[in-house]
Amino acid sequence: MKKLLLIGVLGIGAVLGGCATTPQQPVEPVKFEKVYQIDGLNQAQIYDGARQWFATAFRSANAVIQYEDKATGSIIGKGNMPYRCSGFADCMTMTNGDRVDFTVRVDTKDGRMRVSYDNLTHYQPSHMSGNVRIQESNYPITERTSSAKITLDALNKSADEMAEKIKTQQKVNSNW
Repeated sequence: MKKLLLIGVLGIGAVLGGCATTPQQPVEPVKFEKVYQIDGLNQAQIYDGARQWFATAFRSANAVIQYEDKATGSIIGKGNMPYRCSGFADCMTMTNGDRVDFTVRVDTKDGRMRVSYDNLTHYQPSHMSGNVRIQESNYPITERTSSAKITLDALNKSADEMAEKIKTQQKVNSNW
């Protein structure tokens, strides 16, 4: 009987000890990157089209754009979009002011454009929940975040719209 008790204690200890030493996998923030082939346009035309897209896609392109260099064809901006919840628990804790903050980068070359979004964070303003004041929060959107797929789909759509706008804008600029 003592042997069974000893084996049981050692077995439980081994299981618990194994669980305690299992390292957790790091959770990476989500990122988005896509390369577009834009045939027939040179780097300067694509850059100008991307700059025009910033001007129409955001309330103030000057407030969004943090860096731009026409010679290298790079534009870096900080923007945001409304947060889209996913699932019952996520939607129940959402407020009207929730948003996704991000950094957008556009790099241009002759016939090509790369669009990337990173530093994606879910911002929730301070608000009242019943009689309790909830402090504002700002946390990264990771692979485990319930709204990650919805957010990435929205960014993909935005990038596709930018590429389409650049392609059609050159025709509009020349046919007026």
